[in-house]
Amino acid sequence: MLAAIVRWSLRFPIVVCVLAGMLALYGVLVLARAKYDVFPEFVPPQAAVQTEAPGLVAEQVELLVTLPIEQAISGASGVQAVRSETISGLSVVTVVFQENLDPYRARQIVAEALGQVTARLPLGVKPPKLEPLTSSTMDLLKLGFVSEQLSPMQLRDLVQWTIRPRLLAVPGVARATLYGGDERQLQVQVEPRELNARDLAFGDVVAAVRSATGVRGGGFIETPNQRVLIESRGQTLDVAALGAAVVPVAAPAPAAPAGTALPLRLRDFATVTDGVAPKFGDTLIMGRLGVLLNLSSQYGANTLIVTRAVEAALAELAPALRSRGVTLYPGLHRPANFIENALAGIRLDVVLGAVLITLVLFLFLRDLRSVAVTFVSIPLALLAAVIVVDAVGWTINTMTLGGLAVALGVVVDDAIIGVENIVRRLRGTHAHGLEAREVIHNATLEVRAPVVYATFVVVLVLAPMLLLSGLQGSFFAPLAASFSLATLASLLVALTVTPAAAWLLLRRTEPHAEAAWLTRLKDRHEALLRRWSAFPRRVIIGSALVTLLAAAALPLFGSELMPPFREGHFVVQAYATPGTSLTAMRALGARVARDLLAIPGIVTVEQTMGRAESGEDTWEPNRSEFHVELGRMSGRAEEATQAAIRAALQHYPSLRTEVLTFLGDRLSESLSGEVAPVAVNVFGPDLDELDRVADEIAAVARTVPGASDVQVQAPSGAPFLRVDLRPEQLGQYGFTAADVLDTVETAYQGTTAAQVYDANKVIDLTVRLPPAERVDPEAIGQLLVRTANGLTVPLKDLATLSLTEGRTGIMHEGARRRQVVTLNPTTSDIGGFVARLQKAVARRVKLPPTVYLDFAGAASGERQARHELLVHSGLAALGIMLLLSLAFRDARSVLLILATAPFALVGGVLAVALTGATLSIGSLVGFVTLFGIVARNAILLIAHLGHLLAVEGAQWSLPTVLRSTRERLVPILMTALVTALGLLPLALGSGEAGREVQGPMASVILGGLATSTLMTLVVLPILIWRFGPLARADATGAR
Repeated sequence: MLAAIVRWSLRFPIVVCVLAGMLALYGVLVLARAKYDVFPEFVPPQAAVQTEAPGLVAEQVELLVTLPIEQAISGASGVQAVRSETISGLSVVTVVFQENLDPYRARQIVAEALGQVTARLPLGVKPPKLEPLTSSTMDLLKLGFVSEQLSPMQLRDLVQWTIRPRLLAVPGVARATLYGGDERQLQVQVEPRELNARDLAFGDVVAAVRSATGVRGGGFIETPNQRVLIESRGQTLDVAALGAAVVPVAAPAPAAPAGTALPLRLRDFATVTDGVAPKFGDTLIMGRLGVLLNLSSQYGANTLIVTRAVEAALAELAPALRSRGVTLYPGLHRPANFIENALAGIRLDVVLGAVLITLVLFLFLRDLRSVAVTFVSIPLALLAAVIVVDAVGWTINTMTLGGLAVALGVVVDDAIIGVENIVRRLRGTHAHGLEAREVIHNATLEVRAPVVYATFVVVLVLAPMLLLSGLQGSFFAPLAASFSLATLASLLVALTVTPAAAWLLLRRTEPHAEAAWLTRLKDRHEALLRRWSAFPRRVIIGSALVTLLAAAALPLFGSELMPPFREGHFVVQAYATPGTSLTAMRALGARVARDLLAIPGIVTVEQTMGRAESGEDTWEPNRSEFHVELGRMSGRAEEATQAAIRAALQHYPSLRTEVLTFLGDRLSESLSGEVAPVAVNVFGPDLDELDRVADEIAAVARTVPGASDVQVQAPSGAPFLRVDLRPEQLGQYGFTAADVLDTVETAYQGTTAAQVYDANKVIDLTVRLPPAERVDPEAIGQLLVRTANGLTVPLKDLATLSLTEGRTGIMHEGARRRQVVTLNPTTSDIGGFVARLQKAVARRVKLPPTVYLDFAGAASGERQARHELLVHSGLAALGIMLLLSLAFRDARSVLLILATAPFALVGGVLAVALTGATLSIGSLVGFVTLFGIVARNAILLIAHLGHLLAVEGAQWSLPTVLRSTRERLVPILMTALVTALGLLPLALGSGEAGREVQGPMASVILGGLATSTLMTLVVLPILIWRFGPLARADATGAR
């Protein structure tokens, strides 16, 4: 079959080259329109359910809302995990589904389950709603709006009803969440004493307000000639008109003020005003009050294209903003920056690599036509892989690009060995015309037959990464897939384009004689082999000892699942004392922002505190988040800036803080549900016990070397005003519990009686106490509650009132209560840190019988990834042995190939030691790739020796072994040099934006190439001679 493909390519070389050109052109077009993103979608299918329960405290929301929703969803098909966070007035349940489940199917499953539970929720709880489906990284753009001319209400109104709808209409935007400003609310502020004097209850006022405004259909009038529609307008935004609304009463109350007459109007006992809706959060932009608009991208959206479309829409709105004195901060967080920086770095790497590769090829081949034939094959294979990646719907991201970078070694080797062998055979025969075609045909098949087996061996080596699960699978499966696609495409190009191009460009050209320096190199190499072949035992023992030392050093290295990402953006999580007010958080945040902006390199600082009115965060006002955007700087400069931020935050002892990168935040949250790299989950039924154990674990964790940013995620201790109704008193005065609860809710929470509409604006009309009546906790006892028969009693006579402490948040996982301690290790050896933490906790924390722990986060994911890689690599090794047995049909050849692989460890281990002594998943991928490269070189060397024995009639002898090595010396050196130079920019840029994963991979491959090349060219020939003769069937099997 291979012979038929090569012969067809040589028969129609122009057709093959034209098709190759069309493929390259189409590949460039695909690159131009492909979807680019930071990472592949790494979060499994999820659905977040948000339910508002106004006025209820956390434990009430947990019992009445969260648990019923969890129970309805947990038994649904495909559910893998259910997590929830409950705070006062809000429940957020996150459902994680099994991998590879269609996310839209997952949402349908949740929607069906919610349909069963919605009707069972208590009165006053709003219907559960599914949050929009967003991408893994969620954030698309954070926009800040600040104005000296507009009031906070006017600014909020402008952003909410003008800017937000326009940006939501941009294709690819999933959600636009508003923070800050004052949301307009028409308020009927009732004076309790005036209300009581007129013998009215809060319920009467709510009913009157509902009757004062409304929207109804008017129908139509049918005349003989036309239909006339009736438009009924019963709404008004005028507070004076609303104040004139009539409150139905039978007669003036005996205690009514003198002069009170019918009809009784709202303005007689209440103030109708443009007020501010209750705030659950706020924002500061550059330390100033403003409005934040946080845009999230849709699942599968092209981050670059959507970002640019949003920015184009903002450019359209810019004149309107300037005319109203609004300053726009368009890049408080712009993830597209990371993609653009990464792509710019990769473009530079590609240009540098291309120049270096061309120089090396010319240095060895000494002929521009031969260089052209070799070089053209490289982009063709990579572009073919890009076309397939785009066709299956994947994005072009750092991981797919990493796979293409790692595949460079194999792609270059495919191109080099084919052209080098063709040039060498043409040089030996000086063939022309049809004879040249036969020479090219035979020279191609001579190396291609074993290359087929070598290619599939390399693909099998990377196969374990395709089978990884969880976060690591989402990350590295695209890398392994793009590598495999590029490798297979390279094989196809080498069988078709390379011989066709060689026929067109080289058949009439007399090949240059081999360079004198290459001849001298071959002579010295051969002399070295002759000298060392007399001492095979020493060579074998020495190689084995070096390999064993490298293997023994591996456990001494630190380990991490993913390296820190340098996207030019930090997230500071800040926690104040539970119960801290928004006013206090604003004052504190302004000072923190001022100090952060004083740090060189920081461009913008944005703070959100609490939660957005329509967001899915379950944060109380005491929890805050600062987003810190940096200017362009190196990875080391970012590390220094992160340290400077931590130092600045030390001046605020009342704040518990942790400093994270944004991508690290998202990755950690996908692993454990928490934003920190390490999380200790404490499970148990009793909340007080969970708090005690969590506090003890936090205290122990702070003593473990390398621990920083130690936080207990849901601390208790927030001030509560508890109202316990007394049934005997209620019965004595003729009250129902609902009478009292409704009065308290309307007075302090506020009751939305109606909504009015102003063009596209929807404005709530609420009834509540005036602000002055809601500032003194002790005054609640004087709140008057009225019965249906007119009896009025102070609340203190109907309930026991007490100031106490309670919890603001309750977390669940798997329908179990949990408390969480999070940590952000300063060491890169996260696995070792977690092991030390586990030992310290086991030794110093005594757990109650009903409490148990779970250590989650990056270390857990790392252990799972290593275990899966070990198991899958074992299966892949069996497959490789089977493939090699089919290729060579000789056990000694198979064992010799496998024996060379461990030697690649030596250079890789040395590279890890020199670049930080930390093993990440990227480093492990580098080691796996090295195994494939070493095995490939060994296969080709042994196959060429088999060719000399079986086809060219050479006899088994040391000169034959030396000849086979001499003839493979140049392609092996060329491949190693070209691969090394192609990966060198990635290795040198390790830790820079977009190279955090590829950098360690490239470093390991570079180090391993040095020792593996030495192994292939020096140790392997001596092993072959020591354990030969090899069976002549080798060549037959290879072909």
